[in-house]
Amino acid sequence: MALSYNWIDLSVFFVYIVVVFCFGIYMSRKEDTAEDFFLAGRRLPWFAVALSLFATNISSGSLIGLAGGAFRDGLAVGILEWGAILGLFILAYIFLPYFQRRRVYTLPEFLEQRYNLAARSIFAIAMLLYEIVVFLPFVLYGGGVVVEEMFGVPFLWGLIGIATFVGIYTIIGGLGAVVWTDVIQGIVMIVSGVVVTVLGLVELGGIDAFREKAADKLHVCLAADHERFPFWGTMFGGPFLITVFYWCLNQTIVQRTLGARSEWDARMGTMCACLIKLILPFVIVLPGVIMFALDPGFEPADKALPELIQRVVPTGLSGLLIAAILAALMSSADSSLNSWATIFTHDIYHRLIDPEASPRRLISVGRIAIACLLVVVVVRTTFLSGIQSILQFLLTGAAYMSGPVVVVFLLGVLWSRATSVAAVVTMLLSPVICYACQNMKDICDLFGFAGYGFSQSSTVYWLPLAMCFISLLMIVVSLLTEPKSPQALKGLIWSWRDTLTFDSQLFNRRDIETMGESEKRFIYLFWKDYRLVGAVAMVLMIATIWWLR
Repeated sequence: MALSYNWIDLSVFFVYIVVVFCFGIYMSRKEDTAEDFFLAGRRLPWFAVALSLFATNISSGSLIGLAGGAFRDGLAVGILEWGAILGLFILAYIFLPYFQRRRVYTLPEFLEQRYNLAARSIFAIAMLLYEIVVFLPFVLYGGGVVVEEMFGVPFLWGLIGIATFVGIYTIIGGLGAVVWTDVIQGIVMIVSGVVVTVLGLVELGGIDAFREKAADKLHVCLAADHERFPFWGTMFGGPFLITVFYWCLNQTIVQRTLGARSEWDARMGTMCACLIKLILPFVIVLPGVIMFALDPGFEPADKALPELIQRVVPTGLSGLLIAAILAALMSSADSSLNSWATIFTHDIYHRLIDPEASPRRLISVGRIAIACLLVVVVVRTTFLSGIQSILQFLLTGAAYMSGPVVVVFLLGVLWSRATSVAAVVTMLLSPVICYACQNMKDICDLFGFAGYGFSQSSTVYWLPLAMCFISLLMIVVSLLTEPKSPQALKGLIWSWRDTLTFDSQLFNRRDIETMGESEKRFIYLFWKDYRLVGAVAMVLMIATIWWLR
């Protein structure tokens, strides 16, 4: 049943739509080059990077999936959010310095610099397919469900409306529109999440009543044999490996840092995003537990958040909640659309089809690619109707990408002996390895080895095993083939000096050709040290998990 709205709710909703749209277009009005359209001219400040990383990560599908997962399994689902802090650390201290200093547009471009054109092309095509088949359908599906539940609009029509609106301002504005609207939307999402959580607790009669009714759902550290979220397996097993892929090697996320105006802005924005991730389980995951406390028998679990909003949000605040859900959808969808267009235009069209294309032509190709992508994704999303768990759908799809991508990039940056042939072979054979590990029990039964293999296909269990086989494949093939020369690998292999030293070079601006003497002077100020911010975030994460264990 749809919510009832008065003129105040609808006014808040429509004013928000107009303000976000106009603000995004205004902030991206100077887009004369492909770098302007795809990377916001490399002039994004640290706070825009931080809020955009957060807003891009939280889609309507995430809101629905995390709340639904919390309804079933409790606050342990929050490990997916806290574990992201580890992923952001790996991005800031292993990958980001090399992405920034090589001034790449895309992650596939970095693979060509480290390996060869074949590795770049295979990864680019794999990322394009992942966005079409898994991530964008996940994002739009969650939005369609929310619109259907809250407005009573049929799922298909809501899906088409969402795709059309998001597509228009992404096509017009590029990454500048995406990031600056994310700044607004990130703030709106945090405020709205707090509002829903507080109203839910009030409905239950306070924190003490909530703890009494949901005691079994408030533990983060679940048993090692838990089917979906065993603590150690979730924190450092399959979901963690997906986290490394999502936060470090996913164009949609990393593109914000590539558009930063300096390496310091990119890395400070990444560390500040860690601080935001600390509070997310309490404003995004906790509502699912609150709904369980209100009605343990409610079904289906993935509609727990819309149902909670219907039950606890009073007339007059509904407009804010509508805006927040729309913000979550828009921030993830527009980011995915822009990153997809960036990879297609830069790694496929410009690299393989028309190397002489002008900046204007590249922008036009990117806009056409976004429009075509939306049509395909809307059709794909309709096939997800009735899926049992939208969150598990995303995790399984991401697992197939995580295996080869994490191994190829991580060994490529950390090990100079990793070869181009090994990278290509690994990416081509990894889907077979992942499928075999996911269905190990069935395969063992088929060949007469009954009783062997995992009894379930959760990514917590099979993905780490698949990563071991994929890593072994990469290492063996590398040892059997010829590596690149040390000169060719200069500036591509990790060293502690590149990632831990804090000096004036970090502040060199990409958007300013010549800097004044006052800007060149380096004075150490502890509040500008992203290493300190990251250390604080890590300590707080460990303390929070220990408190909720």
